[in-house]
Amino acid sequence: MRRYGIRADIHYSAEENLITAMFELPGVKKSDLRITMSLCPFSRVRQINVAGISRPRLPLQGHGVRERKFGYFARTLVIPPETTPEDVAITLEDGILTLKIPGGAPAQAEQTQEIAIP
Repeated sequence: MRRYGIRADIHYSAEENLITAMFELPGVKKSDLRITMSLCPFSRVRQINVAGISRPRLPLQGHGVRERKFGYFARTLVIPPETTPEDVAITLEDGILTLKIPGGAPAQAEQTQEIAIP
């Protein structure tokens, strides 16, 4: 089965200190969806992974036009390091998966450093 990326809108509200991520998942059942939180072993960045499968509704035999995507999908979202699974509010309504995540403590501003190309 094919793999594809899912479309998302991600917004950070400084006033509410809240990250809102909305993922388009038309026709995806809750049972076909998996949301996990992990730490990237290479960058040590905390992330939320949204993955699952979208199944075709029409038979694969015969002739037809297919414009909708189906197959396995995945999307990763970087989140603040102190986030716990209990901090994440999740809703799935009308084909839109919404995650609301606290923004965490603001990072200290750092001077940009240029890296020379040898």
